[in-house]
Amino acid sequence: MTQCNLMGEIPEYFGNILTNLERLDLSRNNLTGSIPRSLFSLRKLKFLYLYYNRLSGVIPSPTMQGLNLTELDFSKNNLTGSIPGELGNLKSLVTLHLYSNYLSGEIPTSLSLLPSLEYFRVFNNGLSGTLPPDLGLHSRIVAVEVSENHLSGELPQHLCASGALIGFVAFSNNSSGALPQWIGNCPSLDTIQVFNNNFSGEVPLGLWTSRNISSLVLSNNSFSGPLPSKVFWNTKRIEIANNKFSGRISIGITSAANLVYFDARNNMLSGEIPRELTHLCRTGCSSFS
Repeated sequence: MTQCNLMGEIPEYFGNILTNLERLDLSRNNLTGSIPRSLFSLRKLKFLYLYYNRLSGVIPSPTMQGLNLTELDFSKNNLTGSIPGELGNLKSLVTLHLYSNYLSGEIPTSLSLLPSLEYFRVFNNGLSGTLPPDLGLHSRIVAVEVSENHLSGELPQHLCASGALIGFVAFSNNSSGALPQWIGNCPSLDTIQVFNNNFSGEVPLGLWTSRNISSLVLSNNSFSGPLPSKVFWNTKRIEIANNKFSGRISIGITSAANLVYFDARNNMLSGEIPRELTHLCRTGCSSFS
């Protein structure tokens, strides 16, 4: 029932009569009102999609054990309040999407205990506090997207514990401290975007030379230290503008054959720009102030 121009509220009785339902997709409609608590009583329900509506109110707390939900997507609504800690009872949950709402408060630590969680996207809300310290320790997490919130503190130490993390996107928060060493030792990592934060210190060397990294966006922080002597050939995008990097830009950076964007403006760099960088489709490396 997606994209059917449905209007009005979701009936509370759905949870009482649709007892054999395994998939409920009401996405991309014009539904209003709150999310019925009764939906969390459907024991056979595996997929619950309510994204792209105008739903409001708080996310109801699942009160029953043994629910089989594997994908829950409430993104792109007008939901308010906090993320219920009881979502940590959904032990089969693989995908949790709550992005682009008006959620506030801290991310419950119970979510980091979900054994099947792989995709966690809560960006564009008003969440605060730190990321749960054990996030990634108990599940094979693949993607974490928490940008455009009010998160603070240092990053968790276990996001790549399973070696499956592909994307970590946490830009436009208040996170601080140094990037943890695991970021440089995560062979699966393809994308890291942490611009517009308060990070400092040197970037782990392994991050520059990671075999699979394609997008490295670190702009608008306080990172310091020298740039690497080379980066891996697969890297396509490097954005490090508005930091405190120093020293020269090594000609070894041009060893990245797929590099199409390199922006190192407003650092403390010195020396000449390697001529080989002029082949890039777009370059923002002409300023060294």
